[in-house]
Amino acid sequence: MSGLNFYRFPNFWAAFPIFMLVMAGVSTAAEYQARPLAEVARQGFVSVTADQMAADDARREADGLPYRFAVPVDVALTPDNAGTWESLPDGRALWRLRVASPGVLSLNLGFARTELPTGARLLVYPATDPAAARRLDSEAREGHGQIWTPVFLTDELVVELTVPQTARPEIDLELSSVGRGYRFFGEDTSDKAGTCNIDVICPDGDDWRGEIDTVGLVQRDGSILCTGFMVNNAANDGRPLFMTAFHCHVDEGSAPSLVVYWNFQSPVCGDQSGGELTQTSSGSTLLAAYVTSDFSLLELDEPPAAVFGVKYAGWNRSSTNPTGAVCIHHPRSDEKSISFENDPLSTTFYLSATPSAEGDHLRVFDWDVGTTEGGSSGSPLFDTEHRVVGQLHGGYAACGNDLADWYGRFSVSWEGGGTLATRLRDHLDPGNTGAMITNLFDPLGASFAVSPSGDLESIGVVGGALAPLDHTLTVSNVGSLPVNFTAATTAAWLNLNSGGGLIGVGGQTDVMASLNAEVGNLPLGIHRGTIDFVNTDGGGGTTSRDVVLTLTENSLTLVGAVPNPFSHAPVPLRYVLMGEAVVRARVSNLRGFVVRDLGSFDGVAGENNIPWDGLDDHGQLVPSGVYVVTIDALGRSFQVKLAYTH
Repeated sequence: MSGLNFYRFPNFWAAFPIFMLVMAGVSTAAEYQARPLAEVARQGFVSVTADQMAADDARREADGLPYRFAVPVDVALTPDNAGTWESLPDGRALWRLRVASPGVLSLNLGFARTELPTGARLLVYPATDPAAARRLDSEAREGHGQIWTPVFLTDELVVELTVPQTARPEIDLELSSVGRGYRFFGEDTSDKAGTCNIDVICPDGDDWRGEIDTVGLVQRDGSILCTGFMVNNAANDGRPLFMTAFHCHVDEGSAPSLVVYWNFQSPVCGDQSGGELTQTSSGSTLLAAYVTSDFSLLELDEPPAAVFGVKYAGWNRSSTNPTGAVCIHHPRSDEKSISFENDPLSTTFYLSATPSAEGDHLRVFDWDVGTTEGGSSGSPLFDTEHRVVGQLHGGYAACGNDLADWYGRFSVSWEGGGTLATRLRDHLDPGNTGAMITNLFDPLGASFAVSPSGDLESIGVVGGALAPLDHTLTVSNVGSLPVNFTAATTAAWLNLNSGGGLIGVGGQTDVMASLNAEVGNLPLGIHRGTIDFVNTDGGGGTTSRDVVLTLTENSLTLVGAVPNPFSHAPVPLRYVLMGEAVVRARVSNLRGFVVRDLGSFDGVAGENNIPWDGLDDHGQLVPSGVYVVTIDALGRSFQVKLAYTH
């Protein structure tokens, strides 16, 4: 790539197989055989292609604007103004919305509001592949309330929300952005990064494995790409801090839209292809930014999942010029590469070749191995001691030349503009220790993982049965050292069978949370108790889990016969109870005459089945026709029609 590259953005968007996933299993619609997808309301959007966008992309490049892979459409779609509702036989409500842009290469979604009631499940999946669903209701939303997805390689998505029927008024969900992808990245071999780039899997990267694990590919606003990296702080506490370039334009408004793809790299040295985009983090908050040294510091909504093996880069804020350097980056937003400069760097101003003690950038004279390209912006520059000294701003380097690059200097960013919002110091040295350096932080060095993820839910009737009474959480050592942890809760109605302890490498232990007698003092409604797990060794894994206890009045949902019409005896008359109750069942014809009094039964919490043999009270087979099933319980009568044929 020739010419001045003020902005290190990608030139080609990516094929992403479905992001990392909180896989949701079967969709509710498939599980309950809901109405055909063709009957669900569809929101269609005009397609975009690379040819259509070519002139505008050329203008953007001339204006120094970031390179796009998708064109977003701003929308305001909610369950009140779009999509299709239907009732499920278990008493819940199902809402679905089809989002389509025929012919696009990918779709991604942004939700501006995602306040959902307890018991809700929000999925997004390709219309042709419900099994490839991502569950969004358990995503971290922090204070911004937004959720943004990586890309799906499809031109039609389904948004699916399942909620208790009575909780529909509590929904505050708005789909605000639909990203229409017109470019892949990492797929088109005719537009790959230059062949002089070195895959990080190659032997050249062997001494830099830890640092390679700090770097990720950044997606902003469902439209733009860059490179960035996790950065350690002086407290070594695993706070999920992430750095990129200021000119990547991740500001306060767009920070929640950040999606980071981890471990996107070639599996075979020299292939510069074949990377998987299946491991992601979503959402962030802007902490500080400074245009002069071109840095932005963000905090991710959640630390990257332990299974990704992501590490946090150490840093050096000294003003001494490094004697050599290494850059780890995503050239053209393709698979991760590594580049080497074997000569000393100089301090200059941006794009200047003249050394200056007051300069705010580090100048790489030329790359001896590898290069940088569009998409490399924001990537970390490491000194020979494996510590970050800057992040890529821009330059002229490309395969086939020996031209320079400039990196915003870490030592300048340390004090930045002199305020909390414009410098690194407050965030990377929270204890004000005066640290000059930190080292690579591996959260798995002494780390644990807690499963399952997400809330633990119990439900029952006030003064009646509850289920489940116990929840088992498994704490596993996923690090390379023994780990100490504590487990505690402040909920008076929860007991824990363990307060923590030591887990050896590869070991695990169970913590059981049990509902106790204090539940009997709780009123009708939803109660939330938090269990806190803390890594007392300072490594990774510190997390919490909520036990959500829903106490309701007893209720009955009459399902009737499934299927309906029913053609053979016994006919299962199904109903669902929230708690135990005595029920009385009878079958009447359409004129209201009782043909069979089935008597009384002790109903249990959950699904119940009263078999009817198709006979009347005189032992005669009733004729084919439509009948009314009535169940008396809880001071009410519940009715449903069924067709019985024989």
